[in-house]
Amino acid sequence: MKLIRTWIILIGAVFKKVFTYCTGGIKCEKASAYLLEKGFTNVYQLHGGIIKYGLEEGGEDFDGSCYVFDNRVATLVNSINPEVISKCHVCDSLSNHMVNCANPECNEHLAICPTCLQEMDGACSQSCKEHPRKRPYNEKGYYSKQSVGYSPELGFKSFGRNLKIEKRKIN
Repeated sequence: MKLIRTWIILIGAVFKKVFTYCTGGIKCEKASAYLLEKGFTNVYQLHGGIIKYGLEEGGEDFDGSCYVFDNRVATLVNSINPEVISKCHVCDSLSNHMVNCANPECNEHLAICPTCLQEMDGACSQSCKEHPRKRPYNEKGYYSKQSVGYSPELGFKSFGRNLKIEKRKIN
């Protein structure tokens, strides 16, 4: 939403046609409503999201894969004339295999072909491959947010401890 607000201020395009779409249809509903509330008159949206469009209509002429924020990382939309448009981060060959780097301190989202992913043990670079906190190799390239050695309970405890310290400093 912050990006939309900035765009409105910078462009001032309330009379231009605006087309919104998202993966599942929820965020574009909110964005469309916000734009209409702000005076935009030509707002259109893809009902149900791009994934539903791909399933129902075949997604013809949608190039590449659709980036999603779950363990799928990327999903195919176009089943009629699909085209791979991303390149492997390591070897530069065409690849639509999107992954997270196995190094939790990097955790970059990028395309890596399955061969390089295996050779690099899930990492995006030699330094990430050799990093002491690198997570165990996952051929899907999706790693949960919890990194090796991290405990949410400890995080909450230290957060609470820091709050108490801050309160003492204030008083």
